[in-house]
Amino acid sequence: MQTHPCSPYAGPPLCPEAVEDLTGRELQVLLLVASGYSNREISRRMTVTERTVKAHITRIFEKLGVESRVQAALTFVASRCPACSALVAHDRAAADTAREA
Repeated sequence: MQTHPCSPYAGPPLCPEAVEDLTGRELQVLLLVASGYSNREISRRMTVTERTVKAHITRIFEKLGVESRVQAALTFVASRCPACSALVAHDRAAADTAREA
C-alpha cells in the first residue's frame, strides 16, 4: 500500500487529508485508538480477533504515513478540527521552506 502523498520532512508529517483514504472499518478502529482503547479492548468492542485489529492498525499507519498510535490519533483529530488542520498545513509549509533553504 502507498502512503498519502504529503511532503516528507524530519519525522512523519501529519497528513489529515489521508484519513479520507481509510475504509469504514479502519476509521472505526482509528476512532477507538484515538479514544485510548488497547488492541484487546478494540477487538472485544468490534467482535474481531486481536490479530485483525493489528492488521487494521498496520494498514492505518501505512495509509496515514505514521509510526505510532499517538501520531495516528493526532492525525485523526487534525482531520476533524479545521483549526488543527490549518496549523498542520502551516507547519508543513514551514518545514518545506526550511528544507529548501
